[in-house]
Amino acid sequence: MNTTYWHRNFILILIGNALLFMVYNMQVPVLPLFGKALGFSPAQIGIIVGAIMFAALITRLLVPWFSHRFSKKVLLIGGIFLYLLAAIGYPLLSSFTLLVALRLFNGLGHGLTTTYFATSAADELPANKIGEGMGYFGVGTMVTASLAPLLALAIVQHYSFTAFFMTCTGILLAAMVAIFATTPRPKPVAVKTKAPIFDRQFLPQAGLVFILGILMSGVMTFTPIYAQRQHLSGISWFFFVAAVAGVVIRPSVGRSFDQHGPRRVLMISTLLLALGMALLAIINHNWLLITAGIFFGMADGAIYPTLQAWVFKQTTIANRDTATGMFLNAYDLGMGLGAVVLGGLVELAGYAGMFWTLAGIGIIYFVLGTILSQAPKSIDLPE
Repeated sequence: MNTTYWHRNFILILIGNALLFMVYNMQVPVLPLFGKALGFSPAQIGIIVGAIMFAALITRLLVPWFSHRFSKKVLLIGGIFLYLLAAIGYPLLSSFTLLVALRLFNGLGHGLTTTYFATSAADELPANKIGEGMGYFGVGTMVTASLAPLLALAIVQHYSFTAFFMTCTGILLAAMVAIFATTPRPKPVAVKTKAPIFDRQFLPQAGLVFILGILMSGVMTFTPIYAQRQHLSGISWFFFVAAVAGVVIRPSVGRSFDQHGPRRVLMISTLLLALGMALLAIINHNWLLITAGIFFGMADGAIYPTLQAWVFKQTTIANRDTATGMFLNAYDLGMGLGAVVLGGLVELAGYAGMFWTLAGIGIIYFVLGTILSQAPKSIDLPE
């Protein structure tokens, strides 16, 4: 196996990204519980959770402007710093309006970091190893994500929400140190083509990742509360096994993409996702919850990096930042809208009804993934 991309810069970027997403995944099960402890309704909790995605979306519309004026290293450090300020602010606020405002502020950092971590990693990869390299890059995220819910819920249960947010602050400081230690790469010498904010050639990937965002928002926002209402104690293990399943599957998914393209991966993983949603709709025991986590984790660990690698295969190096911004905006728009709309759906149909709805969307997703992932054209990038 060619591992020429395993050098200092790629490893530090992987570590920094993994630490930042550890904080993100620690907040996933805790923020809904934090909102519930403050007396917020499911719809309000959905708005708080989803607000970060809308702010990230707006931030990424400015990607061409940022990319022409600042290095990716500077933008990553700035994004982590915004994340850090938000983590400090959460335990100081109890007003719904102020928490939404802070979540939007957090979203500015989320938009910068998710865009420039991914593109910085891709810049370190040879063209024929994009799928494999981004698969391993995602493994770093999934490893920390596997630890995140266990650590987060243990801190909240045994200490306090304030101690939880202090832990997030320490992890973010470590991520910032990792990025400070990287060596900035020179800007690409490739001739730039016009890079619009919206590019029709990426509609298949954008549409599929948008639906994925809706499905993910339902699981990540409302599973902790639903499990609590069902008197199940295994929610931290749900997120743990999901992350482990994602770690295990990602390297093989990346190799499959490099050899066969996205279709085979998407057909299998979208079916697993629909099955996981159906299991969540009927959970009445911890073993069902954990089994759903395995299916959910395998699907998430396959779909997202496959769609992301597909985007990288179809864009030029010079336009990679803009293409990634469009891709991530589609995902975050799905996450943001999903959290808000599904929060309202919970109030109308209950948690089980919401998850049955997501299972139905999962079946539609399988059909769309099969149709849209026909053999894609790719741009030959320099090694």
